Amino acid sequence: MQRSGGRQIERRGKVWSAIAMALFALLAARLFSIQVLQHEHFARLAEECQGRTWSLPAPRGYIYDRNGTPLALNIEVFSVAADPETMFHSKGPAGAGSPRSPEEAAAKLAPLLHMPQEELARKLTPKGGDRHVLLCDSVDEQVAKAIRALDIRGIIVRKEWRRAYPHGSLAAALTGFVGKDGNGLAGVEAARNRELAGKAGRMFVVLDGRLPRSRGLIPGRSVITKEMMPGESVSLTIDINIQAIAEEELAKAVKAARAKGGTAIVMDPKTGEILALATQPGFDPNQFAHYPRETWVNRAISNPYEPGSTFKVITACAAIEEGVMSHGETYDCKGELQVGGRTISCAMHGGKRAHGVVDLDEMVVESCNGGMATVGLALGADRLYKWIRRFGFGEKTGIELGGESPGLVSRPETWARIQLATIAFGQGISVTPVQLIAAYCAIANGGLRVHPHVIRDPQKARPGGRIISSATAARMRRVLERVVTEGTGKRAAIPGRRVAGKTGTAQKPMPGVGFRSGLYVASFAGFAPVSDPRIAVLVVIDEPKAAHYGGVVAAPAFSAICERTLAYLRVPPDAAPEPPVEQAKQGGPLVSEGRGSG
Repeated sequence: MQRSGGRQIERRGKVWSAIAMALFALLAARLFSIQVLQHEHFARLAEECQGRTWSLPAPRGYIYDRNGTPLALNIEVFSVAADPETMFHSKGPAGAGSPRSPEEAAAKLAPLLHMPQEELARKLTPKGGDRHVLLCDSVDEQVAKAIRALDIRGIIVRKEWRRAYPHGSLAAALTGFVGKDGNGLAGVEAARNRELAGKAGRMFVVLDGRLPRSRGLIPGRSVITKEMMPGESVSLTIDINIQAIAEEELAKAVKAARAKGGTAIVMDPKTGEILALATQPGFDPNQFAHYPRETWVNRAISNPYEPGSTFKVITACAAIEEGVMSHGETYDCKGELQVGGRTISCAMHGGKRAHGVVDLDEMVVESCNGGMATVGLALGADRLYKWIRRFGFGEKTGIELGGESPGLVSRPETWARIQLATIAFGQGISVTPVQLIAAYCAIANGGLRVHPHVIRDPQKARPGGRIISSATAARMRRVLERVVTEGTGKRAAIPGRRVAGKTGTAQKPMPGVGFRSGLYVASFAGFAPVSDPRIAVLVVIDEPKAAHYGGVVAAPAFSAICERTLAYLRVPPDAAPEPPVEQAKQGGPLVSEGRGSG
């Protein structure tokens, strides 16, 4: 019996041993399959359960003025968000300070976030599926530390970069701003978004086994899978001090005229570098959403307008280059000129009803509409159009900003006789402020094209091809100086400085009303000092309600900007002005029908 029992136990032992070995073999095979044959599959599953890929945001590049003063920079802020499901429905380990209800959580967080407690409680109430509720997108480090110290499960505090504009509204139309996603929406921020934004990186992290949203990182298991590349900084051509001068004087002029708005540009006439670009009304890019959308628009490049008499210098240059009415021929201004059944009136200054006998130079000095219309008729549509396009009107300047308008220059074959006459003195054509100041730069620098630009670029700072001869440019500089000393631009004068420029007063057409709207655009464009121009300045005042003449409304602002800028640049006072060059009177008076009417 004992032997039989022993053999039975022995048989059972062998069976169990066989079973154990079989199980061990199955386990070994399974482990081999998991660890070797299916390693990649299960590693991927583990990563999905434990691993997370976090984005590493790239700090945006700075925007500087020409002297290295930051106009746009980044500040370190912290965002605060909540996962209501984790806060109140999770059964996992809670922080020591974790509240039991949205109201209790709101009572703790409201004083730190400066939010109404009831509003915060509503945000913290679980709504099913909404696992990430932004409570505040910007708190400082001190507040972030205080919130973390509360040790509330489900509250997420994350460090971020926020765009800041330390000078507020100064140069806002030029620098632009970024949206909440960090991408540029206007100005240089938008135009150079690719370079400024940089490239975000990625980091793979492994979390511990606690519940979602309350997990912690496992030390030593984080790996940067893609390096973050900070954005490139951009240097502008503007000088923040000249920008401040232009904005201050423009704001004064707009307020004094009770105008709708205005634009002022200061440019280096030799390089095309924009030293200041101001628009009114302005906005603060730190709080751009609080301002009307129309204030975000850069009017200097986006809003064409009829330039009025500031355009007469273009027609005069064309006449000199083509030999039309440029050798002393005269026009007898009676105050009105009939063209194609329409009446062209001269803008009278100083109580005059007529300018009398004037030559080409005097037409510019006295701002004679009838005389310049006669010059336009003598040139003809094709020749006038050729010079308009040669000066760059009707096409974009290529300035490095989005939203630039080419202006409006219709084809010459569509011009009626009256249109040819009015275009010659700046009505019936639309230009942008940056186009017009670039044209005046060509006169100031001896006849060479400049490329207006706001990003520092040695290539663009080089003058382009010749537009007009140096002799024509020199003659127009003398004429524009006479505008200030004896013509319509006396209020642009600066004691001890030789200043050249031209007034402009254009009626503003309105849909359904035309030029009977009673609205005007007043402007003054010029440069200083005449002997060696260092700056070209344009001031445009939109819909002034006090006086409306450019010589009254815009010229004083031009004078103030020029005087203060030249003093800032330490430009020495001018020598005595050159004696005027008398033009020989040839050909006698030219009747209003003109020659070469085209």
